[in-house]
Amino acid sequence: MAKVYLPVDAIPDVMTSEEHAVAINKECWNLYRPASIQDPNDITSQLFPMSTRESDGIVAIVAESDEQVYISPEVDLTVLLSILPNVTDEEKTLLTAYIEANKGGYVPFYTLVPPSSEQLTEEEAIAEGWPDPNSDIEP
Repeated sequence: MAKVYLPVDAIPDVMTSEEHAVAINKECWNLYRPASIQDPNDITSQLFPMSTRESDGIVAIVAESDEQVYISPEVDLTVLLSILPNVTDEEKTLLTAYIEANKGGYVPFYTLVPPSSEQLTEEEAIAEGWPDPNSDIEP
């Protein structure tokens, strides 16, 4: 398994990087457990961990590239597609078709990431200033 970092840009005058990353992450959770079947007592609303680059506050969603993601038969992609402004219409169409074809099954995470999205390896992310999850943290 290879860890991948997906830096999430802010949407100027709409969302900060953190707000945008949280929104995307919530929609990733909705692939697994759509809003229509969520319970107010659910403990989580996000599927992946996130990491913040201290120098500029850019947040990255962090996942294992081959992690299997369940696609609920009840998934609705409306919100997810609306918060991906840098993803082309062609990529959105392909992503929609892929998710529709895999409802009720599992897909590797890397197949859900549009090719135009920035993707960093863990080593690249650390080199670009994201915290090293493998370093010892001083108390």
